[in-house]
Amino acid sequence: MESSTAAAAPSSTGSTTIADLMGLASERYADLTAVKYKSGDDWVDVSYRELGTIVSEVARGLIDLGLEPGDRAAVLCSTRPEWTYASFGIASAGAVVVPIYPTNSPEECEWVAGNSESRFLFAEDAEQAAKIAEVRDRLPNLEAVIVMVGDAPDAIRMDDLRERGRGRDHAEVAARAAAVKPEDPYTFIYTSGTTGPPKGCVLLHGNYRSVVTMCEEESIVHEGDVVYLYLPLAHSFALLIELIAIDLGGTIAYWGGDPKGIVGELMAVKPHYLPSVPRIFEKIYTLVTSSGDPEKIRGATQLGLKVRALEAAGQPVPEELKAAYDKADAELFSNVRNVFGGRLRQATSGAAPIATEILEFFYACGVPVLEGYGMTETATASTVSTLANYKFGTVGRPLPRTEIRIAEDGEILVKGPHIFNGYYKMED
Repeated sequence: MESSTAAAAPSSTGSTTIADLMGLASERYADLTAVKYKSGDDWVDVSYRELGTIVSEVARGLIDLGLEPGDRAAVLCSTRPEWTYASFGIASAGAVVVPIYPTNSPEECEWVAGNSESRFLFAEDAEQAAKIAEVRDRLPNLEAVIVMVGDAPDAIRMDDLRERGRGRDHAEVAARAAAVKPEDPYTFIYTSGTTGPPKGCVLLHGNYRSVVTMCEEESIVHEGDVVYLYLPLAHSFALLIELIAIDLGGTIAYWGGDPKGIVGELMAVKPHYLPSVPRIFEKIYTLVTSSGDPEKIRGATQLGLKVRALEAAGQPVPEELKAAYDKADAELFSNVRNVFGGRLRQATSGAAPIATEILEFFYACGVPVLEGYGMTETATASTVSTLANYKFGTVGRPLPRTEIRIAEDGEILVKGPHIFNGYYKMED
C-alpha cells in the first residue's frame, strides 16, 4: 500500500466548503482578474470583486425564487463564465449543483434533471432551453428555467434573475454559505455507466474541499496563475481546476467555443497551466513536427531530455551539449513553447493514455505535460505526476492523505477524504 503526505498548501482563501469559497475569494483577491473571456476579437476581464457580486446576485435571485438549502439546481451549459456564475450562485445559496453536458440529448437531459429532482435549471441559450421544453411535461419537480444568453420561451433571463437578487440583502447569501457543512452534498455529477442510465455521484463539500487542498500541496496550480479552460465544466476535471484557480486567486481564461481556435487562444492568453486531454496534445504535436525530419526531431528530443535532466538535478550542462541545445532551442523548442503562449509551466493530461514519445518531446521543449489518474467517484483526482516527481507513461503518485492498494485481482483500491458518498437513490 502506498500513501502520501506533503508540505503545507500555499496561501489560499481558507474556505471550509465550496459554498463559502466565492465570498472569501472576492474579498481576498478583490482587484485581481478572476475571469477572462472573448468578446468578438477582444478579451474582457472580470475582477474577483465583480465576480463575487455576480455570484451573490444569482444566489439571491434563486433564494427569491424559493430555492431552499439542499435543493438541486441543474446547469446545462458549455464552458463559459456563465457556468461559473450559475454554479457558484447555486452553491453559495446552500443548494446542490447538477451539471448536464451541453452535448446531451433532450432525453439524457431529462434523466439527469429528473433523477436529481432539480427544481431549477440554467440553460445556456435558446437551443439548450429547447431541449428542456421538449421534455418539460416529464419533469414534475422543475419549477423554472433560467436562460443565460438571450431569450427563450417560458424562461427567466439570467439578467432578470440577477435583478431580482439585487432586491434582497447580501447577508442572506453569507448566512446560507456559512450554514453549509463539509458533510453536505455539493454536486451530483452523473457518470455514464457501462450498464443502464448514468448514475449521480454524490460529492460532498468536504470531498472537493479536500481534493482542492491536496492538489494545492502538490503545486499543480500556483497562486495567481492564468489557467486556460476549454474542457467541459460538467466534467469533474475542469471543475476541480476551476475551484483550485479561484481558491488561489488565479485567472481562468475561457475558450471562445471553437476547437479550431484553441491554439490561437493559447498564444493570446499565455497560460501558466493547462488542463487537457491527449487529443489536443496530439494535434499540437502533429502541427509542430509535421514539416520536420523525424530523425532530427528524435535527436533533438533526446538532447533536450538530457539537458533538462541535468538542470533539474542542479548540475552544470557541458559546453558542447549546451551549444547543440541552444541550436535546437532556436530552431524548434522555442517555437513549440510559443504555441502554448510562451510561459506554460505545466500541463496535465487526463481521461485517456497518451504516447510516451509525445510526453518526452514536449518535456524536451520545456512544456512539461504530466499525467494524473482519478474518477468522478474520487472527486476527480487520486494520483498525479509533478515536476518534482514524474516518470513518463505513468500517472504519478497518490495525492497527500490518499491511500492506494492494488487488490489481488488487479483492482485499484483508493481511500481518502475525497471519496464520494455513493450514488444518488442507488445505494446498492
